[in-house]
Amino acid sequence: MAGGAAGRVAPLPGELTLSFLNRLAARYHLGLRDLLAAVTDVGGQQNLRGMLYPDSEIHLNAQARARVAVLCRVAPHVLERALPAWRREEPCGKYGAGPVGRLMRGEEAVAAWGPACPACTAARTGRRVPARRYLAAEERVCSRHRYWLMFLPHTSGLPVPLGRCPEVVQAQRRHVRLLHRSPAGAQAFEVARAITGSWWKQPWPLEEQRWPARLEATRPTGTDPGWWKVAACGLITYPETVALTRLLACRSLQQRTVSESGGHLPYRLGELPQLLTEITDQLGRPWLVHHLAAVTHGPLFTWAHSLVRAHTTSTPAARKALWAVHSVHRPRPLSDLLPRPAAHGGTPPAPGPAKRLRGHSLQAERAFTEGLTHARAYYEEHEHLAVPKEDTPVGYPLGQWLANTRARHTRMPAHQAAALTALYPWWHAPWSTLWQRTWHQARDHAEAHGPLEPASGFPTTSYSLGEWLYLQCTRYPTLHPEQQRLLTQIGIDATAAAAARPRRRNLKAGAEEALAHARSYASEHGSLASVTSATVHEGFRLGQWLANQRNYQRTGHRPLPAGRAQALTSIDPWWNPPWNLKWQRSYHRVRDTAAGRPRDADTGSSDLDYSPAGRWLRRQCSTYDELHPEQRQLLAEIGITAEVARTARDHARTAPRAPAAATAAETKDKVGNARRAAGPAAPRGRRRTRRAAEPKRPRELGSRLGHRPDLRPGFETALAHARAWHAEHGHLAVPRDTLHDGYPLGMWLSSQRNRAKQRTRDRLPPSPHLSELAAIDSWWNPPWDPHWQRNYYRTRDHVQAGLPFDPAARIPAPSTVLGSWITRACLQHDQLHPGQQQLLASLGITAQTASHWQPSPRPRSHAEALTHARTWASDHGHLCPPIKTVHEGFPLGEWLNRQRELAKKRSIPSPTQQVLATIDPWWNPPWPILWQRTYHHAHTHPRHPAARHWLHNQQRGWLLLHPDQQHLLNTTGLISI
Repeated sequence: MAGGAAGRVAPLPGELTLSFLNRLAARYHLGLRDLLAAVTDVGGQQNLRGMLYPDSEIHLNAQARARVAVLCRVAPHVLERALPAWRREEPCGKYGAGPVGRLMRGEEAVAAWGPACPACTAARTGRRVPARRYLAAEERVCSRHRYWLMFLPHTSGLPVPLGRCPEVVQAQRRHVRLLHRSPAGAQAFEVARAITGSWWKQPWPLEEQRWPARLEATRPTGTDPGWWKVAACGLITYPETVALTRLLACRSLQQRTVSESGGHLPYRLGELPQLLTEITDQLGRPWLVHHLAAVTHGPLFTWAHSLVRAHTTSTPAARKALWAVHSVHRPRPLSDLLPRPAAHGGTPPAPGPAKRLRGHSLQAERAFTEGLTHARAYYEEHEHLAVPKEDTPVGYPLGQWLANTRARHTRMPAHQAAALTALYPWWHAPWSTLWQRTWHQARDHAEAHGPLEPASGFPTTSYSLGEWLYLQCTRYPTLHPEQQRLLTQIGIDATAAAAARPRRRNLKAGAEEALAHARSYASEHGSLASVTSATVHEGFRLGQWLANQRNYQRTGHRPLPAGRAQALTSIDPWWNPPWNLKWQRSYHRVRDTAAGRPRDADTGSSDLDYSPAGRWLRRQCSTYDELHPEQRQLLAEIGITAEVARTARDHARTAPRAPAAATAAETKDKVGNARRAAGPAAPRGRRRTRRAAEPKRPRELGSRLGHRPDLRPGFETALAHARAWHAEHGHLAVPRDTLHDGYPLGMWLSSQRNRAKQRTRDRLPPSPHLSELAAIDSWWNPPWDPHWQRNYYRTRDHVQAGLPFDPAARIPAPSTVLGSWITRACLQHDQLHPGQQQLLASLGITAQTASHWQPSPRPRSHAEALTHARTWASDHGHLCPPIKTVHEGFPLGEWLNRQRELAKKRSIPSPTQQVLATIDPWWNPPWPILWQRTYHHAHTHPRHPAARHWLHNQQRGWLLLHPDQQHLLNTTGLISI
């Protein structure tokens, strides 16, 4: 091949196309530019794009490649096999058809390359012309002639002699053998190169002697030491990179590292001493353990973190992330680090603007600076960064920002991670922020009140904090090592945790605290009657506590201590009256309102008669004889004696009724205990009792027309409001809660409709006064749902406003509220009332229009779904299919998932859910459904590697499992404990 025919030039294996053209031009005694002009000539013009540099590569189209094959006299298939970029691209030219060439450069556009070994090139070609080849990581060393084939940007590469560095040649041989044996060797090498590159950028300790000696032994004569340190990074660190690659790709080391972690994600590399020991032994640097133990960021920590995560989660994404090298950890290209050489010995070019770092964004950097400022302010106030995710101090979402930062802490730039670690070392702890906040609460308590005393049950702490501390003691062996270290700082080590006793609630102290809140509330409000079950007084749930005391006192299930009942009686004698609490609350409101207002001795009336308090007093007077004796005593304190009540009843029989009607809420205050105090033969209810005791009222002549004379003014007032509403809106389909100028028009119209429908059910003629409402709106009381009528009027207003409306074209769209009503009206047109059909016809919706609407498919019945569920359970033995499971065309997985969501919202299971429980009792377990699916897989395939690994994890975390989970694992024989 070295000789060959005249003019024949053969390519080197893996050679760059431009390097081959350069050797071809030298064989013809031409310059490279002249050869490129001849290869890409189109009508006297050079069809070549890009600039020619020493480190460029060229892509040729088919016509240009044919010309090169003719010039070098080598078959095209030989060129394609030898030149990797020969047919990589078909570039387009700027002069139309014809041969085209496109020059490219840069480490992002051109694959990794380097200079060919000068001795090997001369031996193969018989000439001293330099060449460039695409080089993989294991091809950088020519072991025969001992050269390191170094890539240098802006040049054609630099062969570096390795005569004084035999360890580099030996590392290359180990590297090749590793790639043959390990399928993950290439990926592990990239991770190892990122690790050694991060060590290279840090200041070297005094113990490091090999790298400086190797750097000096390989530096060419006259080369600047600083420049050479940047350029020779890959060469100097190559032996250590290969040694690290062998370790990272070792399966046994990975298993030992995972076992050493105990299933906990590492917080710092010091938690994995065995890994660090093996690394330092392989590198021959025992002093490196001390430096690596405190590392919490960087490529080595990221790899260890991903390794533990891949084995604990066992998902494809986690396994793929094990060998991922994030952009912030990758070494920067040499073209960004090395200055461009001067041209022809002249002055070097002026430095250009600094290039953006890999993984760096100006916008992201500004956002991080802003978040760090808020984090620093929060730390100064709370002395930690365990911020809840939903917290937004000063309007900034700091909790969400920190949560997002924790999620990507292994991919953060080093300066950002260092800034947060300097502020708060536990900002990315591998446990929950709630745990960290509670630990700070325990630490502050210990500093303020002294040691925690685990053996005594944490007597100085609050009940909740003591329970949390005892829970940590019971889980102490399974906690993260750093959590154990934090607990040791507050006095809970392994010995103290083993001797811990549970926190017992101090009932006496709790009762004294509750009584203190009750006294404070009573002194502020005058009594305890207004305390409801939802009342919270100064952070204490006084209402719930007082409700419990009343319940204990009434039922006798848990009798109150005599001292507590006496203390509550001293606070408020009527804290637990024998009648309804509503009566007591109303009494206190009336007492406060009626204070200082005298009553008329002749009529028993006062200026409160037409207020809610006056109406309540009248009701008490009317049922005075039915009240409890102590209720009468309380009424006597505000001036309601037996004589006053009798006088008020006599006056109520003879005096005309007030024109204003009482509201519904004010007329429903009933006294339950008063009804129970009445005799068994007495009529039930105050109104029936009054009617039985009073003589029959003579019926007025006008009452058969639907009105008593005293109610007519109120009807006229309501009718005036109805006319005003109709004049404004064009209908009387008023919602029930509508107020018109303060008048409850919606409630009044609803009551009129109910009375009209009741008369129809009783087969009575309609009330004549309702004809006045029909004169205002003929559809004021339709025989269908008023909600349908209101939607009709909304549609009518839509049409009258000139807005787009075409039911046949489904305008408005069915996704809108109005379009949804039109859709239902069209689909149910044949089932509607004739009056509804008449109203729809006025809108242009006829039977013919409605026939164009195809009914949507009806949802499948639960019976069909249960049939599929039974079939699936009989085939697989459970009802935990994946959510995307489709069984004979039925989406069984989605349906079961929906049933589980509905079961969470119900206090009592539905009939469908009860049937599912009979099919599979664990169809909706109280633990994650993924655990249940994995359990069934392990039960079916117990020898599968994933099942064995899962069972091992369950056995290791046995104390954290639900008792029913332990029962399932025990009864099936998967785990025997």
